[in-house]
Amino acid sequence: MEQSKIEPGHFGSSTDNIIIIKDFISKLDLEHMSVYLQHHNVWDNPKETEYDEHGVCIYDASYWWDRVCEGQTLRRNNAFIYDMLNKYVEKMRLVIENKFDLSIGGRDPTLVRWLPGFEQQPHSDKQLNDGSPNAFPTYDINSVFYWNSDFEGGQFYYPDHGIELEIEAGMAVCHPGDIHYLHGVRPVTSGTRWTTPSFYTVTDMH
Repeated sequence: MEQSKIEPGHFGSSTDNIIIIKDFISKLDLEHMSVYLQHHNVWDNPKETEYDEHGVCIYDASYWWDRVCEGQTLRRNNAFIYDMLNKYVEKMRLVIENKFDLSIGGRDPTLVRWLPGFEQQPHSDKQLNDGSPNAFPTYDINSVFYWNSDFEGGQFYYPDHGIELEIEAGMAVCHPGDIHYLHGVRPVTSGTRWTTPSFYTVTDMH
């Protein structure tokens, strides 16, 4: 399993490490995405569910079925939209590097849909909730971009920091990936919620 350059807990547990940026995405790009999402129906159905040596599920593939379009598939389907998403992955990379004084590497952008009934229990990105490694130990600092707000429910929340966000189109959030920054999604009750999660790995400490 790939190892991270930093240990979980490296950034501490301060709420100051949670970044919330409204209007991160331009109104023009939101309009482009709104048109595109009316027709998007291309998905990368995931690999098999993964379990650790004790039989504990560390990655539930069924949860993401027909919900995720990965970068290369998106690029083949619509290069303009891929480039637009990638622009914001890079924009957030610069925000993170400035905030934490380090260098990070990003990954291809993805597009995720949240239909009514979907939610996500509080979790971290690079650890299981008991602090043991999950399938993504190099997801050191991570973000989510929000493409629309014409849905009900789907609030994003940090239970240990007393933060719950009503989603606004164009908003972005960012946080370290360990269990000091557990985060979840309230159930979507109507409409479709569209997001781009972005996962970054520390490559150098300044």
